[in-house]
Amino acid sequence: MKRTIYSVVAALLICGGAIAGDLFIFEKEHRAQAEMVVDGFLYIDAEDFDNYGGWRMDTQFVHLMGSAFMMATGVGRPVEDATTVIDVPKAGEYHVWVRARNWVKDYAPGRFQLAVNGETLAMEFGAADCDQWTWEKGGPVALDGETTLALQDLTGFYGRCDAILLTTDASYVPPEDKEDVCKERARLQGLSLEPEFAGEFDVIVVGAGWAGVPAAIAAARNGAKTALIQNRPTLGGNCSVEAGVGVNGAGGNHPGWREAGIIEEAGWLVADRKQINYTQVFQELCEAETNLTVFCNQHVFEAVKENESRISAVKSVSTLTGLISEYKGTMFIDCSGDGWLGYYAGAEYRHGREASGEFNEDKAPAVADGITMSGCIMGDGNGFMTAFNAQKTDRPVAFVRPDWVREIETLNGHDRTLKRIPNVGTWWMEHSGEIDDAMQAEEARDELIKVTFAFWDFVKNKSEFSEEARNYQLNMIPILDAKRESRRLEGDYMVNQNDVEAGRMFPDRISYCGWDLDIHHPLGIYSGKEGSLDFKDPMPLSSVPYRSIYSRNVDNLFMAGRCISYTHVALGTVRVQSTLATVGQAAGTAAAMCAEKNINPRTLGRNHIAELQQELLKDDQTIPGVKNEDSSDLARKAKVSASSWRKGAADTEISFVKPIPLNMDRSVVIPVDGLKKISSVSLYLESDDILSQELTVRISGLEKFVRVNEAESIGDYAVSIPEKFKGWIEVPVDVKLPKGTSFLQIALPKGYSLNWPLMATEGMPGGRSYKGNGVHGEFHAVKIDPPLNTENFEPQNVVNGWSRMADHASSMWSSDPEQSLPQWLELDFGRPTAINTVQLTFVTNPNGQRPKLPFSPTCARDYELSALVNGQWVPLVKELDNFQRHRIHRFRTAKADKLRLTVSATHGDSSVSLFEIRAYNDQ
Repeated sequence: MKRTIYSVVAALLICGGAIAGDLFIFEKEHRAQAEMVVDGFLYIDAEDFDNYGGWRMDTQFVHLMGSAFMMATGVGRPVEDATTVIDVPKAGEYHVWVRARNWVKDYAPGRFQLAVNGETLAMEFGAADCDQWTWEKGGPVALDGETTLALQDLTGFYGRCDAILLTTDASYVPPEDKEDVCKERARLQGLSLEPEFAGEFDVIVVGAGWAGVPAAIAAARNGAKTALIQNRPTLGGNCSVEAGVGVNGAGGNHPGWREAGIIEEAGWLVADRKQINYTQVFQELCEAETNLTVFCNQHVFEAVKENESRISAVKSVSTLTGLISEYKGTMFIDCSGDGWLGYYAGAEYRHGREASGEFNEDKAPAVADGITMSGCIMGDGNGFMTAFNAQKTDRPVAFVRPDWVREIETLNGHDRTLKRIPNVGTWWMEHSGEIDDAMQAEEARDELIKVTFAFWDFVKNKSEFSEEARNYQLNMIPILDAKRESRRLEGDYMVNQNDVEAGRMFPDRISYCGWDLDIHHPLGIYSGKEGSLDFKDPMPLSSVPYRSIYSRNVDNLFMAGRCISYTHVALGTVRVQSTLATVGQAAGTAAAMCAEKNINPRTLGRNHIAELQQELLKDDQTIPGVKNEDSSDLARKAKVSASSWRKGAADTEISFVKPIPLNMDRSVVIPVDGLKKISSVSLYLESDDILSQELTVRISGLEKFVRVNEAESIGDYAVSIPEKFKGWIEVPVDVKLPKGTSFLQIALPKGYSLNWPLMATEGMPGGRSYKGNGVHGEFHAVKIDPPLNTENFEPQNVVNGWSRMADHASSMWSSDPEQSLPQWLELDFGRPTAINTVQLTFVTNPNGQRPKLPFSPTCARDYELSALVNGQWVPLVKELDNFQRHRIHRFRTAKADKLRLTVSATHGDSSVSLFEIRAYNDQ
């Protein structure tokens, strides 16, 4: 039976595709009733309480401390009692034991008491003389029949309770070791620790974040029976409704290069549903795959080995019940973030910073150490909050920094400043990097709680806004640690700083990076004037080699996500969500191929890398510089014609979208890669001034469209704008472009009653800027000589193998914008040809970090596919309201002489545009 997502996800109130109503709160749905399985013993898990009150369930650390537990998340104010009613079937004197943790040993901030039938026990729990989970004795109580228990928080400072044990045996002492605690819990509750067989799979993916979900979907779509095992109740990892990390990738830094494939498909669905995070859409996509089974709230804790170098199965423990499941598999993919599957399987791994000499990395420290980047605590129940929530009240609210919280001396530093009183936290609220986020996960999260209190103390009591902040109150601190770095598993190749800085294109590449080389400061928020970053340098596009996504010493283990084979330094450019999604898709596709061919990942890379690359391209994953050469694609041999086609932009009249006032310094950044000399620049300006104006045009060169305020000046040129003018003004420049100039920046200073309109263009790298901010994909009206665009939009482009203008200028067909819709494109096979599958890749805006409404104007909205069979046009597909870039249509096999795509509507553009059409006769 297929298991679906945990019910709390389905219970979210959805209105128009957006989360509404109450916040997302993770609670155990089916709570166990306490039973006396062993005479004289009752073992009550705190998460099985009837009413949680102000306490919250936490399952993040089951693998480290043994079970879920409850926390009093009161932000320094005691929370409402958690209560439950149990039946004590045997009257007598019972001795009370409570498993708790004093999470700051010398201060015991999280103290609480237990009330039994309304009588509060004298013992204060959470105050033991150690800072680990331990059993604390509460004394004897007389019990008989119905009994009420209540957890009474004393402080609001994150007291925590795992379980309550009641026994008539006065000499009994519960075990302390985690494994022994789990065994004793099972004995006293009558639970079996024998694994339940959960199934046999071709591919098992561990972890359902931004790498894991695409990996599982890709494996399933490529024919593999797939299991996706997730230790949370939601899908999406750091970008889930629980956490809410923002989406980043190559598209923000490199216009035209937003990642495609499964994550682009999901992104347009998220935009259509008007959602903030990806949880619901990931669930929807997973449930649509018949080959895919999702197991939530299951933490993989063991790898069963067939031999020293091969995994045969994995075991997971339910984070809610403690029951164990076993999954047998052929290929395995570690998408756990922390590299847990690889760790349990004995895979070689790295943790911390490599020494600079090992890979000749000048940004690495001289001596290797265990420093990693801190995560952030996230989540307000709508998947969109970092570190805390605060609110202005109608009265002064004092805040005294707890003694157990380290003081912050200053926040102002490079890339970090406090500009106002914040009501939520920010990404640089981090702990110092010596804490091991994998093995010390609870301590790492707890340190982030302390960081929040330290930050709030600074805001309230030390900052320049302290007087204004008098009435502000801290309302909430989340408890989920959205991690950035822990283990990295070693592959056959470890990508390093030199590779990414050089933009290396590996022959076995399966994806690409484009995010900055972004490594956070090892001291976190306590770094002082040094700021929040160790370094953050713009990077060129670089490729992800296949050899970095499988283990060097475990034969059937892939890895995707932040645990792939990159050095600490190089991880800075690959660790962001959209990039990791493409790595996940590659790993899932490769794992399915390995399972089908009965080979290991290394053999696939040596003998079948071109086949893997072609399969990824077929599934709409872009691999820079690699084009469609699929011999099964029938369209590649067809003659292509169309109802019309648009001439290159250099030969067409430029149209304008909207006026932009020149009320500040503004600039436009256009691609000039390949040009060596510019003769002139022309600007379209609109003036309402009754006087003429003199302005200075500054022309500068850029290597990429980032940090536009640091462009290298080429020259300044004076222009005169007549009064009441509207039109093009030519600026003779006649300059040679400096070597390495890929973009030209044309900047104008503030003028009077002037507009510099935006022109209608789509998919071109670059954009406009103001005040140092870049706006990708929007261009002030500009022309250069030689012309900016020399590409053509002929019908034949749809079978030339390219599906992205940033990869190849002439990669699409566009119909003549002067001709009305519908417009058509036709494949002539030359003879009757059996086809049953057609793939279409439409033109959508590839700029920015994620797809956004309104839908891309160039995308085909309403279209039909038809086939010429025996001289008659036969309808195959009719599609309305499409907004996706990549569509696959399957239908009954037709022997067609011709195939025609007819588009009757776009999302606003006057041209029909198509990157690629493929045709197959799939068996």
